[in-house]
Amino acid sequence: MRESRRRFHLSAAKSAMLTLGLGFALLIIIGTGFLMLPQATVAYGSAPLVTALFTSASATCVTGLVVVDSATYWTGFGQMVIVALMFMGGLGIMTSGAVLLIAIGRRVTLNDRLVLRESVGSSNIGGVTQIIKNVLVFAVLAQLIGYAVLLWRLYGDLQGDTPWQALFLSVSAFNNAGFNILPNSESLINYSSDVWIISSVGLLIILGSTSLPVFIDLWKNRKISRFSLDTKLVLLGFLGAWILGLFSMLAFEWGNSGTLGSMSGINKISNAAFQSITSRTAGFSTIGFESTKPATDSIFMLLMLIGGASGSTAGGIKINTVMVLAIAGYASVRGRPRAEAFKREIPYAQIARALAVVFLAVIVLFGIILGLAYTEDGNIQAGNFSFSDLLFEAISAFGTSGLSRGITSELSQPGQILLAFAMYLGRLGPLTIAAGLALKERRAVYRFASERVRIG
Repeated sequence: MRESRRRFHLSAAKSAMLTLGLGFALLIIIGTGFLMLPQATVAYGSAPLVTALFTSASATCVTGLVVVDSATYWTGFGQMVIVALMFMGGLGIMTSGAVLLIAIGRRVTLNDRLVLRESVGSSNIGGVTQIIKNVLVFAVLAQLIGYAVLLWRLYGDLQGDTPWQALFLSVSAFNNAGFNILPNSESLINYSSDVWIISSVGLLIILGSTSLPVFIDLWKNRKISRFSLDTKLVLLGFLGAWILGLFSMLAFEWGNSGTLGSMSGINKISNAAFQSITSRTAGFSTIGFESTKPATDSIFMLLMLIGGASGSTAGGIKINTVMVLAIAGYASVRGRPRAEAFKREIPYAQIARALAVVFLAVIVLFGIILGLAYTEDGNIQAGNFSFSDLLFEAISAFGTSGLSRGITSELSQPGQILLAFAMYLGRLGPLTIAAGLALKERRAVYRFASERVRIG
């Protein structure tokens, strides 16, 4: 008698979310193991588990929050591990996995293509494999060009291995990771007046956070009227967010001696412009955010939560999501039954998906803030830092921005573990939610009768 076997079948949506979640978790665990090797740290012995775990999660999730100084704590081997994690995390575990599948000749299935379409921002299924190849080529070329420019500028100015420091910075900037090993410099504060450095890093951040499909659209069509709606919304959203951050920082920090106050007029403008670019997702800073005004913090927490474009190396709930909701809200205010922009209608399914991403992100972020408020109650009561500092840190971690008010290393071990988990959720959350909802989407065969509900 043949023994019957029960087979467990996962739906495409669940399979997509499980693959993404386990892939990133496995990469973080592997990175933690490598960083705990004795040869990864300068000091005698191996790095503590929490330090290695936090650093691995921050690098994999391309966040940039650190509990130790990357330039002095980690050896060349440890820094190589961090670079590898940033590169893999920036491309995304699904993109990296697809590259490996293509390399070994395995056929990419329809389900794989559906998941990859969501992760890289493609609008069709058939071109996913080619887009994956293009993403890899684009990422490598951009980082190599950035490396050449940074090496040219830094050569002779630094102590130690300048080629390695330039490569590390290029990879970190393109992947919006925020890690830095430049000697004697907290982030890029020592280079606040160096136009070449902040321009090169800023351009790499833009290239990494905009997504390849947008650049392909710009290159192929070249006229605004011919751009896809997605490209138009990304460009408009980026411009609006950049202007908001730029003018907010100039307005609130112009006379602040702890930030822009001591700079010349042109340096104030260039640094405010740079911070408005990097603060949404990359986390590099040319000023000390522990000295910024509360009004500045409020604006930049919003920018960190928004993040970059879908299908890019950036984190956050994504500028595409915010723009879709903004258009839907504008249509509602005007009394229009459909959300329309640039003579195109946005499907209700995408509006509902955007609402789900924001709604679930807010719930998760609230839970993270509540957890940190509990674990760090002693630090807050002792006056080591304030609740607003903790709020800034939580949003930075969840948005995978990496900006900090200087309290990361002061958090308790449970707090650091929770913050590492926040980076993991922030990196995976919007992507897995979007992939899962997209694969669950079905055309309804019937509709119930409508009934109004009181609002407001």
